[in-house]
Amino acid sequence: MLFFFGGAADIFVGNHAHEHPLHVALLVIALCFATFPIALRRRFPLPVLIVVTGALAVATMLGQGFAPQPVVALPLYMVAVRYERRVSAIALCMVEVALLGSLGIAVILRPTGGDVTFNIVLAGATWFVGDSIRARRAYIAGLTLQAEERQRREVERVEQSIAEERLQIARELHDIVAHSLSVIAIQSGVGSHVLELQPEEARKALAAVEMTSRSALVELRRVLGVLRRDDFDKPSLTPAPGIDDLDQLLVQFRAAGVSVDLRQRGTVVRLLPSMDLSVFRIVQEALTNVTKHAGGASAKVDIKFEGDAVVVSVVDDGSTFVNGNNSILDSSDEVRVHHGIIGMRERAAVFGGTLTAGPRQGGGFEVRARVPIDPTPQ
Repeated sequence: MLFFFGGAADIFVGNHAHEHPLHVALLVIALCFATFPIALRRRFPLPVLIVVTGALAVATMLGQGFAPQPVVALPLYMVAVRYERRVSAIALCMVEVALLGSLGIAVILRPTGGDVTFNIVLAGATWFVGDSIRARRAYIAGLTLQAEERQRREVERVEQSIAEERLQIARELHDIVAHSLSVIAIQSGVGSHVLELQPEEARKALAAVEMTSRSALVELRRVLGVLRRDDFDKPSLTPAPGIDDLDQLLVQFRAAGVSVDLRQRGTVVRLLPSMDLSVFRIVQEALTNVTKHAGGASAKVDIKFEGDAVVVSVVDDGSTFVNGNNSILDSSDEVRVHHGIIGMRERAAVFGGTLTAGPRQGGGFEVRARVPIDPTPQ
């Protein structure tokens, strides 16, 4: 509205005050079309720009540019800010062509008064400012999107890390608890049966229960200590079990009634602590399955260093059970895999290794893992 009154004052008080009434009427009509649509520039920037440019072109041909009212600047600025550069540049060219064409006609008609070149310069300057602001907004929006994407990836990485830690803890607890409780259950049963007739055997069974439970408590404290330790606590100095601790592990299984032999071949290579622990846990879980599902069977543990890999084999000569609880044959002669074997396969897969488990042709069961010594992260 302010632009309208400013333009009207220029028409009726300025150089056009003594013009023909028809000339003045045409200027007033052009002024209305050049000012009133500006109120709708935010909702319809391009249509408003077209209407305002047409009105200015008519006024320019009549010798009036409505300077210094920036009527063309506001809609052109909105077009430059909202639309892509290609679209806004075309709009600027159309505005300039219309104003230049009308200026040429005005020169031919030689009307009097008014600055008819003001809007031509103003249009170019306005487009440059609006396009610069649009480009800056796009740049800031791009930076915001990149920051959001980085944040999303960081959240996903943290969630994946938490899931992997939970899986590792679950494997550790499963291996410790399953092994220890299996040995304790078997020895407790043996002790209760021979308590009256063979007290010496009962004492051996109780001693095995005590040894196994103490070992389980030590390992549980180690795992729980890792979970409870904060950044200000001193790290636990108790080493995780590895291949060097297999002899002590086999003592527990022998006490549980499983005859186990250990053979180690090849040139011994010092493994990564996590890989050493994984090999230990694979042997432990395989022997635990022997204890639970092939009672009275004997087993052989073979650790072979092949230069670029360590091969672990646990073989027992027990019977093949049907509808058992862990890894047995179903009606299709396929191995049913549950948590124990899944955990062993995951431990091998972490280091790019493989693990197979299934019944042997001549009876018994075999667990065989091959873990590269120079692992490729998965």
